[in-house]
Amino acid sequence: MSQVTSNEIPGTTYFTHPLVEESLQCLPAALEHPTPESFRAYLIEHLPQNSLTTRKRAAARIVERFSLQDCINLDLARALKKYGNSQTGREIFYFEYIQAIPLLKEIAIRWLAALPETGGSRQSLLDFIEPRFRGRDVVKVAKHSAQALNVLGKLSRPKPGQFKAIWSEPPLEAFLYILARIFPERSMVQVETFSGENAIRAMLWPMPCIPELLKAAQQAGHVSKISQLDQYHQFTLAGTGIERMRMLLGDAGPVLAGRSDAQPPPSEAMGERPVGRFKADSVAYKVKEEALGEDIGAPGAKPQDQPELFGQLANGTTPEKKGKIFHAR
Repeated sequence: MSQVTSNEIPGTTYFTHPLVEESLQCLPAALEHPTPESFRAYLIEHLPQNSLTTRKRAAARIVERFSLQDCINLDLARALKKYGNSQTGREIFYFEYIQAIPLLKEIAIRWLAALPETGGSRQSLLDFIEPRFRGRDVVKVAKHSAQALNVLGKLSRPKPGQFKAIWSEPPLEAFLYILARIFPERSMVQVETFSGENAIRAMLWPMPCIPELLKAAQQAGHVSKISQLDQYHQFTLAGTGIERMRMLLGDAGPVLAGRSDAQPPPSEAMGERPVGRFKADSVAYKVKEEALGEDIGAPGAKPQDQPELFGQLANGTTPEKKGKIFHAR
């Protein structure tokens, strides 16, 4: 399994140019180009933007987001190779995407997941972001953040300037993938603790669906035991995260054979210590501030990745989601 670490302070990373569709399309090729250098070269040749300069900048952003030291996130690459642009693939990608972009994860946890059922305004998003980037282009950051959440099916725009969170049950395969990433060791976990993790809150999974997903995970062999006694409700994971990931995705192959040092993403509880088995260290794929230069919204870029104005998010629609849709948390 690929390790996820960073020295970034969660919530402070500048974010522009989502590159969601480009990443989804190209990341499976990392299985054949597993080093940052070889994958960057592949991206420069295969990204859709017409300008070579723009393709180089886009390639640098994608590699930066999904690489650690000398290797691309190959768990994600294998998942996208298997599930493609399906709801399962996009749910897995969303999980890894927000680990790679601390600001977007912060927005998902503390703004999006906190929206009332009636939704929130464009101004509320700007007000959330502005204290973190005084003097920076807050409108641009807000536009690209909302755009990424919209494209990945987590945010809808029922009318101009208004946003709603989309709470939905994940596909079982995405749930199993994320269990393996969060808990790399065989563990006994309280359901309440698991449901309260910030990484799970950011996924917008309705809490009532968790017990049934755990039962399905037990049937799939990823959970060995579920216990419920009085106020205690807990589950025991079967095997290590590497073993469960291999069961889900198949053999990791020679590139990952020696990588047993996986760590889960962090739980940045609001003013509290991390809970569950999350590491206290700040972890997420490192994302540096980028010199913006030429806009990625150049000829050849996908239309859903370059809305003309803030609020024009893919014509106000979200990708089709076949799971159950919940609007109450």
